[in-house]
Amino acid sequence: MSMHVFQLFINGHTPNSVEAVDTLLKICKENLNDNYDLEIIDIQEYPEKAEEAGIIAIPTLIRMMPTPVNRIIGALNVRSRVLAGLGISSMHK
Repeated sequence: MSMHVFQLFINGHTPNSVEAVDTLLKICKENLNDNYDLEIIDIQEYPEKAEEAGIIAIPTLIRMMPTPVNRIIGALNVRSRVLAGLGISSMHK
């Protein structure tokens, strides 16, 4: 199985940001074991990274690897939407 690499852009410790981090960590732990790398980027602390990545809404999750690169923009509280967007729903049941 190839390594999964993610970037999650959040805005501070807002409820949506906390929920996005919690949901993504649960999904990764349950479906990818330790085969993932998650970089959490707070746009308040690193606005230049958000600009470089072309972030237009928060939260935004970018799957960097495996390719193709994919983005999920907006609420990450619907697990089935996140799994499908990451392409891991059918691979890791």
